[in-house]
Parts: sequence; C-alpha cells; structure tokens
Amino acid sequence: MSNSPFKSYITTPLYYVNARPHLGHSYTTIMADVVKRHREQRGVKTLFLTGTDEHGEKIEQMAKAQNRDTRSFVDEVSQDFRATWEKMGIEFDIFYRTTDPKHVRAVQHALQTLKDREEIVFREYEGKYCVGCERFLTDSELNADGLCPDHLKKPEPRKEANYFFLMSRYQKPLIEYLEKNPNSVRPDHFRQEMLSFLKQPLGDLCISRPKQRLTWGIELPFDSNFVTYVWFDALLNYLVAMGWPEAGWNQELWQTVNHLIAKDILKAHAVYWPTMLMALGVSPARELQVSGYWLVDGTKMSKSLGNVIRPLEVEAQYGKDTLRFYLLREMSYGLDATFTLEGYINCINSQLANGIGNLVSRVYTIAKKNLGTVAFSNDELLEADHKVLALRARAREAWDAGFAELKYQNSLKAWSELVTACDLYVNEMKPWALAKDPNATQRLHVVMGVCLRMIQALAALIAPVLPHAAQEIGKALGLGERAFDPIEAGFEDRVRFELPTETPKLFMRVQMPAPESRSEA
Repeated sequence: MSNSPFKSYITTPLYYVNARPHLGHSYTTIMADVVKRHREQRGVKTLFLTGTDEHGEKIEQMAKAQNRDTRSFVDEVSQDFRATWEKMGIEFDIFYRTTDPKHVRAVQHALQTLKDREEIVFREYEGKYCVGCERFLTDSELNADGLCPDHLKKPEPRKEANYFFLMSRYQKPLIEYLEKNPNSVRPDHFRQEMLSFLKQPLGDLCISRPKQRLTWGIELPFDSNFVTYVWFDALLNYLVAMGWPEAGWNQELWQTVNHLIAKDILKAHAVYWPTMLMALGVSPARELQVSGYWLVDGTKMSKSLGNVIRPLEVEAQYGKDTLRFYLLREMSYGLDATFTLEGYINCINSQLANGIGNLVSRVYTIAKKNLGTVAFSNDELLEADHKVLALRARAREAWDAGFAELKYQNSLKAWSELVTACDLYVNEMKPWALAKDPNATQRLHVVMGVCLRMIQALAALIAPVLPHAAQEIGKALGLGERAFDPIEAGFEDRVRFELPTETPKLFMRVQMPAPESRSEA
C-alpha cells in the first residue's frame, strides 16, 4: 500500500442491507463519484470506497421473516447495491463487504487490542433499546413522546450483561480535536452540534450482543458467547481498506480521508469512530462531510408510505446523468431537500434539454452543415469573441470555489450561466446569417470556433456531474470519449475542429406522466 498511486481517499458509508438502493443512498454515492472525478481531472488520483454493512439484529430478523438463509440474503442485497452503482456509472475502486474474512479478522484484532489495553470492560446494563438503531438510547435522545426520533417507536426495556468500550475516557481529547480542527466536520453547524452534545457526560459504548438473542455478527475473540455490535464492526472498514492492521499499511493515504455521510449517522462517525481510532493509536479521519435528508412530499422516504425513489428506475425513464445533475443542483449541502417529480422534469427540460442540449445541437448543426471542419486564427478574434471566451476562466473559478466550499449548487449555477452566455453570443453573432453570405465564410469559422471552444469548456467543467454527456460532446468535437479527464483539455484554445458526421443527441425534453401512470416504486 505504501507504493499506492492514490493521493486522496474518499468514502461513502457502508450501506446497511436491510433496504434496497434508494435516493438517499444514491445521493451520497453520486456525490463521492462526482468529487472523485473532479479531483482526478486536476491530477489527484483518488481512491473511492463504497460497500455494504451486513451484520446485526435487523438483518437477521429480515432474513428470518422471509424464511431465508441470512448469508444468501445479504449476498443478494449486497449484489443489488453493487450492480446499481455499476449501472449508474459510479466509478468506485473498492466495494467493501463486512462479511469478508479479512474484515472479520481485522475487527477481532481491534477488539483484542483494546481488551489487552484495558479499554474494554464487562458490565451489566439496563436501558431502553431501539431495534432500529440497534443500540440503547438515553432519555435525552428520545422525543417528547418517549419515542426514538428516527424510527418513531418506543424503545424496548432491556437488561443484560455486555462488553463496553470505555469511550468516556476520550471525551476531552475528542472535544479538543473538534475545536482545533474546524474542517473536521463540515458543514460547520454539524461540528457545533457535536460539540454541544459533548457538553454532557459521554457514556461508554456497548460493543457486544449476547448470542442468545443475536448470532449474525462477528464473534468476540475473547468471549465466544458474544458477537460484535454492528457499528463497532462496520466503522473499521475505512481503516482496514488501507491495509490496517498489517505492517506497512497506508498511513499517508489515511491522512487524506474524507467520509461522506448523511446526518442520521453523524454521531457514529463524529463520536464513536474518532474515539475508537484514538484508542487504537490512529489519527481520526481528516474530514467528515455531512449532508441532509432527501425528502419526498416533505417526509423521509419510507417503504410503508410508498414514497421510495429507486435511482435506476428514474434514470431509465428520464435519461442518463439527469438524476446526478438534479440532485447536486437541488440540495444545499448539509440541509434537507425535497425531491419532486415536477421539479426534476423541469430541471431536465430547462437546464439540460433547453440548455446545454439545445446549445450543442444548434452550434453543431450549423458548423457541420456549412463548414465540416472549423479552422481559424486567434488573430481573427474580435472584441466580442474575446469577451465571451474570458467568461470561461471566471466560470472555472466559481466552479472550483463551489466544490471547495461544499456549495455544489453554486458550481452548477456558474456553469448554467456560461451556457446562457454562449447562447446569447450565438444569437448576437447570427451564424445562420453569416452562412448565407459568401463574403462572411471566414467570420463564420471564427464564430463557430468560439462556440466550440465554449462547449469544450462547458463539457470539461460538467464532466464530473454529467460524465456520459461530456463523453458525447468529446466525441462530437473529435476529441475522444474521455477528452476532459485533465481539466486543462477543456480550456485549450484550439484553432481547428474536425467534426464527425453524427450530430450528438444529449438531452431530450420530457413530459410529466399522467397521474395514474406515476410509479410509487
């Protein structure tokens, strides 16, 4: 691992296999894919990990309810996640499974290490247990009705003896870490939320479950009567993927890690995980990036409500890449956002079909019909040409600033404004009129050349978000499918474009389905 070509490391959570891939899973995975592509455009080779979390009480209960063997059940759902991401063009490098024997050995090593260091103790505990959360909840975590705020169910009273990780020892070091590292949790209001939480005494973490009520888990190396709590088990994946605990594991790459999660698992990643790492003698993750929820009709997605959005079904019906664009454009990172079919279709039509799709089609059609090959000199550029071309650099600055600040909607806004500026340039230059004037042929070359340079830059910027569309534009400009992998390729001032014969088809306008035909899948 020390000779790894990767210079940065990004992860999604391991998705729990009690549900099939839906919009919430898709958003985080798409975001990680977009960030990876963005970094690699700029020469930073990035390792991207995703995968599935496959142990725990809920999994065992679901398999039993379906009269299924637990292993075959988790194999099937895990494969569903992997296949979904592959069909969506997600370019992950590692698909991690917590049932992998290597992971099991590493978790047992971590447990034995902490036990040997007297960081784990055995004690009896009585409390309120939420099956959905798979942990005991304190009174302060319940809502006014005494329910779990995430699952809206009353926790079960349970009394049992278990092993505890002495997490409370690390409350002060964790507070100091969060205070000294303002980018450790972003956006910052989530870091402040954790600091507020840590003003109360931090309890110890129950890290075992007795086999008498749960067998589907990793057995404790020091007590065969217990299995490991699913969160202690799953969180270690990020570290084990770096080669830990083997000698020579990639500590350098670990220093770059960004975890992308949704806010429902903030505490596990911002409290449990860093304290576990501290106890193991490993530095906490460099950065935790936290998104809000995707709501449907103002509520969280739920199978019982019939409002779960399936990403593959959406893409199949409304076009490749369209979901990626809509999700980044619609959510202010760190806040909740609402998915509506009307908003999605309006975004496709206004931003993609009538925007970049129409621009590429009209420019390409005029250039191909009247010129075939576009050739000109920089000396022939007029003031209006220079003015519109200068907008490319500004758009790139705004695009990169949006990514750096986790304000992805600002990046897409800057890109859309560049599409509009190019459209206005076409309208002002009237290339269709130039094509009719035998004395204006060279001016037509220049105008078309400026437009093609603009489209080049637009494709390069949007490639992380619309990879399929960028590939189609690259082929249409005679530059190849992955012409914009280095971002600079989109900003080269080419003076000649050889245009293939087929007009690119990017995004088509779509219609709202009739109410009776809308799927609840």
